[in-house]
Amino acid sequence: MGSPATEQQHDADEAPVHLVFITRSFYMKQTEVTQGEWKSRMQYDPSSNTECGADCPVEYVNWFDAVSYANALSTHEGLEPCYTLKNCSGTPGDDLDGCTVTFVGIHCNGYRLPTEAEWEYAARAGATGATYGPIDGISWHYGNSPNKTKQVGTRTANAWGLYDVLGNVAEWVNDWYVSNYYSTCTKDCTNPIGPATGSGKVIRGGSCNVEAKYHRLASRLGLGPGLRDFHRGFRLARTVPQAP
Repeated sequence: MGSPATEQQHDADEAPVHLVFITRSFYMKQTEVTQGEWKSRMQYDPSSNTECGADCPVEYVNWFDAVSYANALSTHEGLEPCYTLKNCSGTPGDDLDGCTVTFVGIHCNGYRLPTEAEWEYAARAGATGATYGPIDGISWHYGNSPNKTKQVGTRTANAWGLYDVLGNVAEWVNDWYVSNYYSTCTKDCTNPIGPATGSGKVIRGGSCNVEAKYHRLASRLGLGPGLRDFHRGFRLARTVPQAP
């Protein structure tokens, strides 16, 4: 994980480059969660770019909205919800905020946000550079889609068939953000789920609101979990159930 100081646009919070061991297999959604998928479970579509259509990423969702959707989808499919939410105000996709959230853990068999380590592993799909291909072909960024989301899956996928891991909407992941966290996870960094607390939740992948040069696989940002914007969404992960 991370990037070397020689990588263009490298930031200090991406260092040091370090090995991470993921011992449990997991699934990652091929695309960002769409407006149609969100509406089918949550009824109300909070997205600002509604004219884009049901196959465009849901946006204007905060971190609390994302984990609420993951729980709703898990419940719908008879799976274990991976989060408990308490003391919330508001409703998902509208004004949900202030929740106390407990993560069951990566052993949970339901849907959840990927950990930051899982996200980078899946997004890289073996790539070791800043991107997995020429940026105009793989990403909707400010230069080719200024401030407008596009239908998911219309750029070139990475080597493992995942679309829009760079661009379109920036993606919430499970972990709290701490700028120097990588320096604490350099030895026996196995199945990391991030720090216990932080200044915000991690956002990955860049968006249609960000210049192409900043669309890098190692780039990370921390934002308050209650914040919403037109260029932020998410994709889901799920741990592969282990045989009894």
